Amino acid sequence: MSFSGFLLIGLGGALGSMLRGFTALFFSFLSPWPTLFVNVVGAFVIGLLVKQMEGTANPESFRNFWIIGVCGGFTTFSAFGLEIVEMLKSSQWTMSSVYLFLNVLGSVLAIFMAFRLFSFFQS
Repeated sequence: MSFSGFLLIGLGGALGSMLRGFTALFFSFLSPWPTLFVNVVGAFVIGLLVKQMEGTANPESFRNFWIIGVCGGFTTFSAFGLEIVEMLKSSQWTMSSVYLFLNVLGSVLAIFMAFRLFSFFQS
């Protein structure tokens, strides 16, 4: 990968991380659910971006900035994992199971819905 590719990833990651920080700050009273929100929204956006990227002249630059950078900085799988472990350490078995299930299923469904939405507007 070129230096410009890494620069695009870094710039996109900074933007995504700032968006993630804003979401955490704005919805801090709902903890841990803001992580679910960013993971599902991030998955939906990745779905839209992957479909948008198809057929572009320079998919590498697009992918570096938007998918790896912005979405990678915005979504928080490591924070999600930590929250699950903290719930388990506190014996919150049901909450941790529901939270795990909703994050995984929500993210997969969000990508599927983004693909469908993109196809709908392309036809």
